Amino acid sequence: MSEYLARAEVYVTVLALVVYAAASMAAITGAFTARASLPRWANRLALAGLAVHSVGIAMRWAAVGHGPYVSRYEVLSANAWVVLVLFLWWSRRTELLRPFSVVIYPAVLLLVGLGVYMGPEVRQLPPTFSGIWLALHVAFYFVAFSVGLFAAAVSLVIVADGRLGRMRARFPSVTILDRAVFRFAGLAFVFWGIGMLTGSVWAYYSWGRFWGWDPVETWSLVTWITYGVYLHLRRMYGWRQRRAAVLMLACFGLAVGTLFFTSLINGSLHAVYFR
Repeated sequence: MSEYLARAEVYVTVLALVVYAAASMAAITGAFTARASLPRWANRLALAGLAVHSVGIAMRWAAVGHGPYVSRYEVLSANAWVVLVLFLWWSRRTELLRPFSVVIYPAVLLLVGLGVYMGPEVRQLPPTFSGIWLALHVAFYFVAFSVGLFAAAVSLVIVADGRLGRMRARFPSVTILDRAVFRFAGLAFVFWGIGMLTGSVWAYYSWGRFWGWDPVETWSLVTWITYGVYLHLRRMYGWRQRRAAVLMLACFGLAVGTLFFTSLINGSLHAVYFR
C-alpha cells in the first residue's frame, strides 16, 4: 500500500505542476495585457493546483511515515506549498500582494519542478530526524523562506521601477512597496531566528549540543545577521527604496544559498536530507 501511494503521489504532484504552469502563464499574460479576467483565472488555477498539491503531500506523508523534510523533492515541494498558502491567504486580506502573482506563481512552479526533476525517491527518516522540535524547526524555516520571497519579489519591482512599462501601473507606489519590504523582512528575521532556536533545541536532543558550527548552522547565522543588518540600516540609518531593495535581494539570495546549497557541503550533519 505504501509503495502504491508513493508512486501515485508522483503523478498527483506532476498534475499540480501542470496546473501551476497554467496559473503562471495566466498571471504573466495578464500582467502584459489589459485582460482583467486573466489574473482572476490565474488565482483560480493556483488554488486548484494547491488543492491537488495538498493531496500529493498527504499521500507522500502517509506513504513514507514522516513529514516533507528528508529529501530534496520533499523540501522543495513543501516550500512551494507554504509559499502558495501564505500568498493566497495574504492576498485575500490585502490587495498589496495580488499583483505579485506574476512572480510568486512562477516561483512555486520552479520549486515543484526542481523537486520533480531531482527525483522523488523515498528515503527513510534517520534516527536523529524526529521529534516535535524538528517539525517546528523545519516549519519556521518554511515560513521564513516564504516571507523572504515576498520581500524579494516586492524589492524586485522597486529596483526595476521605471523599466516595467505599462505593467508598472499594476503595483502600488514605491513608498508603499518600501514599507511592505520592511515588514516582510522583519517577519523573515523573526521566523528565521525562531527556526535557529528550535533547531538548536533539536540538535541538543539529537547530538548532545546546541551549536556545532556545522556549515548549515554557520551560514544560517550569517543569513539571520544579514537580515538584521538590513533592518538596522533601514530603521536607524534611513536606507530606503532602491538601495534598501538591492540589499534585500542580496539577503534573499543568501537565504536561498543557505537553505538549498550549504547542506551539500561535505561534513554537514544536514547533508542527509538534501543529497
